[in-house]
Amino acid sequence: MLHSHPNTSLQTAAIGLELTPQTSHASSPTRILIIDDELLIALMIEEMVRQAGYRVSGVAHTIAMARQEIAKSNFDAVLLDINIGGLYYAKIADLLKAKGIPFAFVTGFDYLIDPRHQKVPVLQKPFTPAQLHALLVALVGRRSASGEMAKTA
Repeated sequence: MLHSHPNTSLQTAAIGLELTPQTSHASSPTRILIIDDELLIALMIEEMVRQAGYRVSGVAHTIAMARQEIAKSNFDAVLLDINIGGLYYAKIADLLKAKGIPFAFVTGFDYLIDPRHQKVPVLQKPFTPAQLHALLVALVGRRSASGEMAKTA
């Protein structure tokens, strides 16, 4: 389930979303970094991201791996589990926000989001492929398999 936080332009209506999409490199496929400490869930998210027409640039299961992947800067957006290793770890979110990288929290926990992250979209696990796709479109826009921006009405 996709949640909206106060003071954010992200809104849900059944399955639709309204958000001004960010754009990325027009000539290459949109790349998504997945940060989730649960291997099977990360693999499931990776498959859903690919089926939605996006490319997975990497998967990180620990904070150290996440920092390494972020340092590569080879992605356009990040799906970040709020709970890494049993802890709410806000420093990765702070780093992404400081760099201006679009990201969303993907979690199975009902955490209170730190006030500085209240505008970050939250996708509640479990979620459907359609909900994940809607979130990706909101974060980075709709892409074809070739990486071209698709026309949206």
